[in-house]
Amino acid sequence: MGAQEKTVFEFIERVDNHISIDHLLDDLLQVVGDFGIEHMIYTGLPVGNNSIDPLVKTNRFPQEWWNRYVELDYAKKDAVCQQVYSTMSPFVWHDVQPGFTSRDGAARIAGEAAEHGLVDGYIVPVFSRDEWLSAISFAAPKRLILSQKERGALNLMAIYTSSAIERRQQKRPARGKLSTREREVLLWTSAGKSCWDVSVILGISEKTVRYHTAQIRTKLNATNTTHAVVRALQQGEITLGQLAEALGDFH
Repeated sequence: MGAQEKTVFEFIERVDNHISIDHLLDDLLQVVGDFGIEHMIYTGLPVGNNSIDPLVKTNRFPQEWWNRYVELDYAKKDAVCQQVYSTMSPFVWHDVQPGFTSRDGAARIAGEAAEHGLVDGYIVPVFSRDEWLSAISFAAPKRLILSQKERGALNLMAIYTSSAIERRQQKRPARGKLSTREREVLLWTSAGKSCWDVSVILGISEKTVRYHTAQIRTKLNATNTTHAVVRALQQGEITLGQLAEALGDFH
């Protein structure tokens, strides 16, 4: 086993032993520093018009750059971010497909990132219990030249790091918890009821039902009702029993 491989596996062995997430990230960045990497972020990816900011789990990007990224809602035009939606495979930033880099605003965003020391990077889509799609993105101040073995090492460290963070955050209150009314609306709409039907059943206006539906999708970072139901089940907002009951009432 080479020195670099030994360092990677030693990191994996101690990934759950750190006293805090900050200490874990300090360790991670020290190890990936051998690859030329200086920054990282672990975040969910937004859907629709949602902002990426509430979905961030840990962030070691330059704060000035991240503030600008969020303020100008760059996730919608960032070529790297947009490619993640089309693939579950890790990739180097400079390998982003032309179809994404040629989009309006993409080159400007990449240029501004470079000005803040994020010239290139490597992004690894990972599983998250809270978001429909998440990723760890590593960033470097110069172009990354990574061997297949180095990419594999980064993939492994990203997976172990994200899993460790998920376990540490498991006991935190769910972000964007649904209200009782929102759960009712979700259950009835999941049973195939229209907004008008739900308004009659719950004794509220159709406009209010539509408002609750939009809030549900935003809180759960969901694209549609089916997606919202899946997310709600994953996060314990509704149970299979409640869903089965709603579907039973529909039939």
